[in-house]
Amino acid sequence: RCHPTKHRRKTSMSRTTIDYGIDLGTSNSAIAVIAGTGTEVIKNNLDGDITPSAIYINRTGNLWVGQNAKSKLSDERAEDDVFVEFKRRMGTGFEYAFRASGRHMKPEDLSAEVMKALRSDVAQKKGEQITAAVLTVPAAFELHQCDATKRAAELAGFRTAVLLQEPVAAALAYGYQKVDAKAYWLVFDFGGGTFDAALIRSEDGSMVVANHGGDNFLGGSDIDWAIVEQVLLPRVQKEFGMHDFKRGTASYKYDLMRLKAAAETAKIELSRKESTFLEATLRRVSSDTVTFETELTRNDVLRAAEPAVLKAVNIALRVLAEKGLSPSAVEKVIFVGGPTLAPYF
Repeated sequence: RCHPTKHRRKTSMSRTTIDYGIDLGTSNSAIAVIAGTGTEVIKNNLDGDITPSAIYINRTGNLWVGQNAKSKLSDERAEDDVFVEFKRRMGTGFEYAFRASGRHMKPEDLSAEVMKALRSDVAQKKGEQITAAVLTVPAAFELHQCDATKRAAELAGFRTAVLLQEPVAAALAYGYQKVDAKAYWLVFDFGGGTFDAALIRSEDGSMVVANHGGDNFLGGSDIDWAIVEQVLLPRVQKEFGMHDFKRGTASYKYDLMRLKAAAETAKIELSRKESTFLEATLRRVSSDTVTFETELTRNDVLRAAEPAVLKAVNIALRVLAEKGLSPSAVEKVIFVGGPTLAPYF
């Protein structure tokens, strides 16, 4: 597993502590700094708190990061040159091939570009070239995945990168250090692409993960695909008579990605509404580009999401059972991750 180490060193002409922290996420990433007794999230060039973890490279080799890259998913001319969710392959030998430019990049290379963008945001907003930061990683990350994350940080220009498990970061953010040291907290972290359930407690004055379980291929993205496969594909097939329109068919790859993006947007809306309308441009289901529109309800999403949610719940229950604990032993449950804003969680 990851073995975070303690660092306290001079990191710039004016800093003697590591004050910046990075959440390198599957779907989105962010950077923040200690500001007095609080935390300030550094906004990007689009004045957003989060930057999509997306990379696009055009035929001349120019590289875009964030929302400008993610938006290329809807551009048929650029569809083979933009990649997302590369955190899921961190620490593997997998290479992403950018067709137009011919470039090949590993997950840590792409992650480094995201962190470079975050460093640039700090330089622009704060006038500071930072070379040290705390990086949060899933508790389920193995050592090779942690090493790859550190390599990404080095490629991004960080001389010091301290890894902190995401559940510990979440517990700190919610004030664990202010409560009874004997209390157990359960951090239920269901993110865009990874899930962690971690049991937190204090031992010998230090916060520790007493037990954890997780799945690096379980998150909001999987709920989005479930909506596509269980709800949207049957409707597209029926409306356009395309019975071979399904995942795994190469010619429909990008139409499916557009449906997934639309499903994600609708899913987020349904956290606050009972129904909404979903719209997606499809280019391959007929001889002409068509607009697919359909109503999506909260119950539609609930049915599609239920297996993923129950899988996460069962992991959390197993984390407790392995320590011989019942749910009543947990003083507080901390929900982390955008998908957990949905009422069905």
